[in-house]
Amino acid sequence: MKNVKVEWCENFIKAIFRKHVPEGGGIYIGCFWDMAEKSSLWERGTYGTPMSEALEKLTTVGTAKDINGNFAYHFFKLK
Repeated sequence: MKNVKVEWCENFIKAIFRKHVPEGGGIYIGCFWDMAEKSSLWERGTYGTPMSEALEKLTTVGTAKDINGNFAYHFFKLK
């Protein structure tokens, strides 16, 4: 994996939310990781990376539920 800086990841996260997420909304975690992998800022199966650090700084994790209150999926939301 190339040497990735946290600042690059922070800029990527902000750009993704600006471009793809309505204000106040969240993004499905699986979709986010797919985009991060395609950008070459994150590699599948890695942990404790600059992307993880940037996500911790800028986002929270939410849980979406279906109409019956059952778990549907997790999402990232800007703090």
